[in-house]
Amino acid sequence: MANGKENEDGGASSIKIDHTSPYYLGPQDRPGDYITPIRLHGENYDDWAGSVRLALKARRKFVFLDGSIKTYENHCTEEDWQTIHSMLVSWLMNTIAPEVRSTLSQYEDAKLLWEDLKERFSVVDGPRIHQLKVNIARCEQSPSMTVANYYGQLKMWWDELNNYEPLLSCTCGKCTCKLGELHAQRRESERFHQFLMGLTPDFYAQIRSNLLSQEPLPTLNRAYHQITQEERVRGTAQKKEEKPEIMGFAAKAVGRENNKASKVDKSGMVCTHCNFPGHEITGCFQLIGYPDWWGNRPRGIIKGTGQGKSGTGRGSVAVTAHAAASEHIIPQCSSQKEGEASATTLPGFTAEQWRALTAAFGKNSASSDHMTGPTLEEADWNG
Repeated sequence: MANGKENEDGGASSIKIDHTSPYYLGPQDRPGDYITPIRLHGENYDDWAGSVRLALKARRKFVFLDGSIKTYENHCTEEDWQTIHSMLVSWLMNTIAPEVRSTLSQYEDAKLLWEDLKERFSVVDGPRIHQLKVNIARCEQSPSMTVANYYGQLKMWWDELNNYEPLLSCTCGKCTCKLGELHAQRRESERFHQFLMGLTPDFYAQIRSNLLSQEPLPTLNRAYHQITQEERVRGTAQKKEEKPEIMGFAAKAVGRENNKASKVDKSGMVCTHCNFPGHEITGCFQLIGYPDWWGNRPRGIIKGTGQGKSGTGRGSVAVTAHAAASEHIIPQCSSQKEGEASATTLPGFTAEQWRALTAAFGKNSASSDHMTGPTLEEADWNG
């Protein structure tokens, strides 16, 4: 951009501004540009100011707002100076919400606008610095929070605090002790300890101890790298531990389904010996003997009395069937020699079972007095 300037004799001389100069405005610089997506609403001043500061530094224009450049003499003309400030005012106004912009006066000096906004919306440095330090000291990683999210939260507060408390540097130009580097190292060490203090102790106690035992201490970035590696390893191990549990649960579920499928439907079975539903003759307890879990419940052929005195209930039907079967079996039993298992007319019984059956019915086959008793339900006869 070429600028005109009056000579002492009234002529015009040209001052050429280099494109690297903060006074330079190129064809890509327009008043309608939005230099940041963040809009100032009032309460978000700190975020907005940080974003604007970064955007203007990228364009070499923030020096007009912080007071580094106070005059245009020997650099550009007064007209160029006004052009630069008008451009900066337009950029700032474009990033302010309408409800805030309506309360502002007309500004031609960008530095005055910047200072006015800071005075109105910026929190006083003291309370804000205190709040930032409290947030950093209390920041801890929850069990469900990743290391990246935890570190990102700390990094945001560190950067904001750095705006209020910048690193010390020599202003006289005569210092040879590297004060700035020493201060930067001390701040790095402080943040290193703050980062380790907030990590979940159940997960990172061992690696934290390893990092603290190193001499010299590793950098903050190095510590973050090792912690994230430990997080990945722990996540992989946890997945491997969960997989057998899932497989075991699936196997149990399949086993239950197979057991259900293997159960035989006994609803249509009828014993040909006692004529009672729910089992077959090969599983009839009257023939093969009662199991131990039967306990003291009535055994043998019984007459039902619980379904009515007339004997017309289900119990009486079963008793009739048992009595008829006993009249047919007992004569056969008495004609066999003891111990001859091959003489049985009912297949599927051992000699011991047949002898027990013979003893049960041969004691008094003519009388049915021992058959009286309470009626049994269907479930009591199921094999």
